[in-house]
Amino acid sequence: MKSLIKKILKEETLSQTLKEQVKEFGWKKTSELVGDPEVLAKLGFNNNPMEFLNLFNDLEVVKSEEQPDWVLFRYEKENNMMVYVPKDDEVYINYEDIWSFIASGFELKYFEIQELTKEWLGKTYDLKGVTTYGYGSWLLEN
Repeated sequence: MKSLIKKILKEETLSQTLKEQVKEFGWKKTSELVGDPEVLAKLGFNNNPMEFLNLFNDLEVVKSEEQPDWVLFRYEKENNMMVYVPKDDEVYINYEDIWSFIASGFELKYFEIQELTKEWLGKTYDLKGVTTYGYGSWLLEN
């Protein structure tokens, strides 16, 4: 029983450490430490892409100064994780930092990622009925 508890604590500590590394340095650099994105998905997120998305539950939500119809989700200025366009009910999700890891680490297809991110946005940010897209950083820098 004692060894089982030690094993569980070690796994939880590893998972938490990997999550912190992903948040600070990004999934690509962190996946290099463990071998590849699939291993990171397993060790850091229990093969559950919703656990990965939950890393982004604390984004700052601000109205764009340059594009008044946009709502930005970010940790810092000019580093947006998502852009919400309310008039179109569309959310553009940072491809490099979020979308691509879900695709490569959890091996989900585009439409599966759309469904997953829609569910997460509804629960976390109360954005219901939106369509999500993985999009490059050029759009997300505004």
